[in-house]
Amino acid sequence: MNAFKRLAEVMLEKYGISVPLSEVGMESVTLFKEEFDEDLVPAGIVDHLEGPIETESASYIDEKGDEHLVILVETDSVDPYEVWLLNGEVISNECGFDDDVH
Repeated sequence: MNAFKRLAEVMLEKYGISVPLSEVGMESVTLFKEEFDEDLVPAGIVDHLEGPIETESASYIDEKGDEHLVILVETDSVDPYEVWLLNGEVISNECGFDDDVH
């Protein structure tokens, strides 16, 4: 997983913003499935997993003051499960985006 790389890719593709590493906050957290907020990660995504689950996040605040946050959740599939938030509100789960965001 590489949350910074994914954040940088999407910010450039969707918003035309080049995100420097020095302006990104990053965090890795290990959680048990019972600890996930179902508003962010539906139970069906992690129910089959045993033991601790790795997550990685990256956040960037743009020049307008909007915070863009991606959370990657390791699910034992090829690609991690993605959750995207804008100013604390979920705008996309998995990897699609609503067309009316910004």
